[in-house]
Amino acid sequence: MNAWLLTWEGTAGPAVMPDKKIIAILSSRRSTAAIADLVDVLYCRSVDSAYDMAFMTNKRTQRKSKYRHLYSTSSRLFYGRNPCIFARQVTDLRIEQDFDSKSELLSWRELPVYQNAPSGSGIVELYPAEECEHRRSLGTLSLDLQEHRIARVRSCSETRF
Repeated sequence: MNAWLLTWEGTAGPAVMPDKKIIAILSSRRSTAAIADLVDVLYCRSVDSAYDMAFMTNKRTQRKSKYRHLYSTSSRLFYGRNPCIFARQVTDLRIEQDFDSKSELLSWRELPVYQNAPSGSGIVELYPAEECEHRRSLGTLSLDLQEHRIARVRSCSETRF
């Protein structure tokens, strides 16, 4: 399957936690602009307070200049600081679930990255296409509701007689 794959990247936070690294898998038919808007919301939701989100709601250009990386392209978007969200189009996305080990293996092919040739005539391949994979525990991509359910079960059990 071809898709947009959104992951946390970096050296801190969810980027180094296998179960939190994958943020979303979206249709490859979504436009780059739609993906950029979604990435903006996901990143700000993860790092901003309610006050900061409300304050910056109508200031998309300021957020974009603050968080979007200059080396983003139409098929690869880097957004945020450490950790940052890396949204990119991938091909051959496959997911294999292993119920014995309670894990799933995601594998995909990264698209090649090109740049202008040094002489100014044509383009050259900067990074070739690459096979990638990531193993994570079975379960939802977001742990928010799982943590909420655990807290709710605890609070319900505490109120029982």
